Amino acid sequence: MTPSGLTSPSHNPVFSDSRNVSKFLAKGDPLELLAQEIGPKFLDYRRRWDLAKSFTQIPPFPLHVDYEIKSLCNLRCPMCPMATRKGPQDQLSLSLTQIKEMIDEGTQYGQASMGFGGLWEPLMSNDLPELIAYGRDKGLVDVMFNTNGLLLSKNLSKDLIQSGLTRLMISLDAVNPQTYALMRPGSDLNQVEENIQDFIAQRQKAKSRLPLLRLSFCLTKINQSELPFFLERWENQVDFFSLQSYGRFDDQAPALFPDDFSYPSKPSGRCAQPFKRLLVRHDSQVLPCCDLSGLSLTLGQASQGLKQIWTAPTISNLREKLKNSPFEELPPTCQKCQSKFQA
Repeated sequence: MTPSGLTSPSHNPVFSDSRNVSKFLAKGDPLELLAQEIGPKFLDYRRRWDLAKSFTQIPPFPLHVDYEIKSLCNLRCPMCPMATRKGPQDQLSLSLTQIKEMIDEGTQYGQASMGFGGLWEPLMSNDLPELIAYGRDKGLVDVMFNTNGLLLSKNLSKDLIQSGLTRLMISLDAVNPQTYALMRPGSDLNQVEENIQDFIAQRQKAKSRLPLLRLSFCLTKINQSELPFFLERWENQVDFFSLQSYGRFDDQAPALFPDDFSYPSKPSGRCAQPFKRLLVRHDSQVLPCCDLSGLSLTLGQASQGLKQIWTAPTISNLREKLKNSPFEELPPTCQKCQSKFQA
């Protein structure tokens, strides 16, 4: 079974992401579920998102901003650049005040969504529930993050639900403890599964539909045989799945491409990320995309103001290339990013 020919025990519909490298499996479209819960403001946000994604309209401010508060992770997974990181971890971090100031600026100019992305484990920040609540109070309609789930305690689940989080996305990747140990070294499958069940129970207790719960499965040669069992194990408990293609982020990374997988024959070069989002790293560097391959595409420092960075010539020139230039004329980082999914 592969994402390109995916079926599930319940034959649920499959939704593709914009690059066709991940598939979303759900009983219903997660965006429709969020629209039902959040209302017209969410629909307006997604309308603007679609205009940006199709290169039709550049919003006056990024619709979504990811904040990498720290550059720390409690695991060293082979699919992630953290696995090959050497030396001490960077102790720089974004402060609570810095992030709140960026949220204030963003909501003034039309930002609608935020996440806690980049190269880190969000649950290693004690400020997460406070920042989520602050963003929702300021008018953000969609707040999300990815986690490995190991630190998701009962109390933290309760705090995240109460904070206004709209999407919780947990990377699990296996059903067998031995396989999981290879995919997520340093973690504990039984503990993470218990944490997921506790979160579901806390959400039921709160009588809340949100945050939607997504489980992610990165398909590699290590875990490829477990995908159908993974879906069967969780399909009646979570809101949707993300089935992700493995991408080799650099030459030092292991080649974990699965044996039977359909990859795009040639990258298109048309990437819409700089038209709709920014990533602020732990050291205040601002990047035009959330992909880990783009960590070298620095646009400036957050202290300049995200509005100024969003309208500056650097990102405008990048957008022009991504919209109109052939793949061979893109910046090397963009070429590498779009090629990493090809075995």
